[in-house]
Amino acid sequence: MPEVNQRDHYFDNVKFVLITFVVIGHVLEPLYSTSESAKALYNFIYFFHIPLFVFITGYFSKKSGKLSPYLVLYIIFETLYTLLDYYLNGRANLKFTFFLPYWITWYLLAVTLWKIALPYFTKLRYPILFASCLAVLAGYASTELGYNLSSLRAVNFFPFFLAGYYMKRKYFCYLFKWPVKMASAFIMILTLGLLFRYGQNLNCEWLWGSYSYSKLGSPEWYAGIYRVAIAAVSVILSLCVLSLIPTGRTRISEPGIRTMYPFLLHGFVFKIMDHQGIYRYINTWADQTLLILLAIVITFIFSMKWVEKLCRVLFSPNLSYLYKKKSSPLSRAQ
Repeated sequence: MPEVNQRDHYFDNVKFVLITFVVIGHVLEPLYSTSESAKALYNFIYFFHIPLFVFITGYFSKKSGKLSPYLVLYIIFETLYTLLDYYLNGRANLKFTFFLPYWITWYLLAVTLWKIALPYFTKLRYPILFASCLAVLAGYASTELGYNLSSLRAVNFFPFFLAGYYMKRKYFCYLFKWPVKMASAFIMILTLGLLFRYGQNLNCEWLWGSYSYSKLGSPEWYAGIYRVAIAAVSVILSLCVLSLIPTGRTRISEPGIRTMYPFLLHGFVFKIMDHQGIYRYINTWADQTLLILLAIVITFIFSMKWVEKLCRVLFSPNLSYLYKKKSSPLSRAQ
């Protein structure tokens, strides 16, 4: 356990590893339909990286329940990505759809919804079980929620947020024992191998959590079992990842403090890359390996201090002028 006021580098390591997987997943996404290897690796990453990021976000929500930072970031980057899309794709009209998040900005809106719902769910006797049942039942909704307000995604991943919120630091220690680490490595390798060998029919949209069962092509009454199975695999792989990440200070600890920067900035690079037709030249395993290395480099670059200083006006804008000044309390002599 870290001493009081000493930074816990384990979570910095976790956050950097996860944001790296996010960036790798996004850089592989345009190859999903054309490359079996990219599809297998993409599915492997998406089994755990969203649930685990949600889990970590929930874990740190014990310390801060503020909504405004996420809402401000959402408005800023939803606007910027809409402008980028308008410019790159030559849209006839510039249309801002703040109720329909653009790509990666869904997460900012979902965090806001989770934080709003959290006080109500903590009053329940079995909040995680209740949220899990709600996530399974939401897939049967006749009204297609899709990406509107990130609502269905928020419902599907909310159990992981709650699990993180109730998680205690001491429980992580069970994951750091060598037998658990060995088992985790075996499970990760086995899962990746199975996805390469048998996972070509797996639809990644099941892992996004954005669609109803009927929209996913499974209108059967028992389709909720698929959601439960996917969630079970996500939990197992998430625990494996947590077990294998170093607990002490490493070279990724310091950049792990600033993961919001690569998360929100890397999309601009990849959208421009895709628009420029870079993926036409990605044909071999070697090309894909270079692409993954590029994703890692971009993650490191956007996690540097100079990027934080350069982009501070976007990530931490001064909005004090929007609030009323606090009136000074009356003194007892008055």
